[in-house]
Amino acid sequence: MTKLVAISTGIENVTLSPGEIECSVLNMSFVDLCNKFGAEVVIVPPQSLSIEFSKSSFDRLILTGGGDINPETYGEQLNSKTERISDRRDQTELNLLKLAEKNSIRTLAICRGHQMLNVYKGGTLHQHIPDSFETDIEHLQINEAASQHIHNISILEQTMLSNITSNNNVGVNSIHHQVINRVGENLKVNAISEDNLVEGIESTTDWEAIGIQWHPENLVNDEITNDLMDWLLN
Repeated sequence: MTKLVAISTGIENVTLSPGEIECSVLNMSFVDLCNKFGAEVVIVPPQSLSIEFSKSSFDRLILTGGGDINPETYGEQLNSKTERISDRRDQTELNLLKLAEKNSIRTLAICRGHQMLNVYKGGTLHQHIPDSFETDIEHLQINEAASQHIHNISILEQTMLSNITSNNNVGVNSIHHQVINRVGENLKVNAISEDNLVEGIESTTDWEAIGIQWHPENLVNDEITNDLMDWLLN
């Protein structure tokens, strides 16, 4: 049976014929990846109303990357380096995660989505990596570097992620300036970077949810991308 995947979207100001307007945006690589594995996609833009989908509305959930999460969501004050906040997006994604957990919908949370999964379960974030860590790795690499391996990660044993892929040392891209601090309730770390930052988390309950800090949609030919999509959609 064909799976229906709900994918969250971001908000960006885009210049179109009426001028600069606020748009819901999604990297089409997500759609292409889902289609490649035989799944259909429905996009869920940030919205003000609480989402009350039924269990049958979708089979899988992907939370995508984007701007920073409002630190008030995890009980902290705004850092001057925290940017591109959208309270509408925060609330929409929290509602999606609540729905997914309640109905045991398999979930893949990417970059910001990975951080939102942690916040949803009561965890916190470091709002700017250089303010909290001394590291030789530049974790915010955009443009051409977004599709390149910037550093390696170690996938920890006895995790759901280690059961998904056979490789426990993987090269990944890096497009973030924030990182998980305190890990949320009923979550555990499944991957760490070379400089010991959290690169992945997963649920420890019956809800199959995995968060990853890197962007597999920009590494579509990598083995781990195919392993993750195969897990998500099969």
